[in-house]
Amino acid sequence: MITRIVEPVGLAAKVIFPLREATSCLRHATARMAVRRNARLVNCGGDAPKVNYGRLDPCRGQTGLPIGGEIKLIPLKERFPEAFLDFNLVYLVSSALPPHAEEIVAAAKSRGARVIWNQNGVAYPGCYGDAYPWLNRRMAWLRSQADYIVNQSAFSRDGAERYLGPSSAPSEICLNPVDIGVFSPAATRPDEATWQILAAGTSHAFYRTKSAIDTLRVLLKRNRSAKLIIAGEFRWRGAQAQVAHEMRGVESHVTILPPFRQSEAPGIYRSAHVLLHTKFNDPCPTVPIEAMACGVPVVATRSGGLQELVPRECGVLAPVQESWTHDLAGDPIDLADAIEHTMCHHSAMAVAAREHAVRELGVDRWLDRHEEVFRRTLAS
Repeated sequence: MITRIVEPVGLAAKVIFPLREATSCLRHATARMAVRRNARLVNCGGDAPKVNYGRLDPCRGQTGLPIGGEIKLIPLKERFPEAFLDFNLVYLVSSALPPHAEEIVAAAKSRGARVIWNQNGVAYPGCYGDAYPWLNRRMAWLRSQADYIVNQSAFSRDGAERYLGPSSAPSEICLNPVDIGVFSPAATRPDEATWQILAAGTSHAFYRTKSAIDTLRVLLKRNRSAKLIIAGEFRWRGAQAQVAHEMRGVESHVTILPPFRQSEAPGIYRSAHVLLHTKFNDPCPTVPIEAMACGVPVVATRSGGLQELVPRECGVLAPVQESWTHDLAGDPIDLADAIEHTMCHHSAMAVAAREHAVRELGVDRWLDRHEEVFRRTLAS
């Protein structure tokens, strides 16, 4: 595998991360050999799509609540059930790679199977620091094996070209989907006397939560009656204490919900007037798509794939600088302005958000397109 260094990294990184990688390879060598032995049993015949998602053992599935790329596989597995030893397609999502997928891809391709690669985001310096080239190595190799690439957004495609390298495989942009039957507007919208602002999703960085709380503070200083609902999991060290400290003075206006299941998500969206999505350079986030399907307009920064997901009639994207070297929070004043604008036009924006999700982002359309790609790739 080639280590692609785009922005410079320090000398320490060039020493430490290859050593870590070598140590990890040694630690997992036995498991890798076991997968390789099992891969000898793979049968890759047939014309109809039979899809493997990067595992050979049905007993070694994901545990815990699905997040990110794992969520995208749920509807695909319903239409194309997981095949373990008898398959002709391997479908991998870059943000949900199973262990030892490399061994399965190598074995499957040697037997004539095709690889479909779903490209989400990449590691870049602003989010991952000097570790980014080594975090991208595995992704870059697997993408290089793809017979077809499904990019989750143009931003995803551009990031992959920049940090993983060019690819000659045919590709297309296919925005992530939503089940518009499950994710639908509330029969009765929440009372607008108090604005219910939702910040949802798994968070790996403090700036996202701080940005939402800072925006709430601006609204409260403007004498707006507003509450912030934070739903999801904090995934950084010391998160609970850091968030509690940041909330001082506005605790009565903030509700923190625990991590939630997909079945609970529609009810959470329906309780809100606005989704405040504060992640920078998010390639194609599911949360804004689900929110729009529930008739909830989106406020976010104009970064990543949000410009492709959220038309102006469905929300407001606050200005922010472009950067690969730093993760940038939106100006809380700009985000507060965006929320105020959204609430002034809430009824029209809520209707437009739902209509956009139904028209452009429905899961049936996404699945039909995948079936076309599967059949065409197998026939090529």
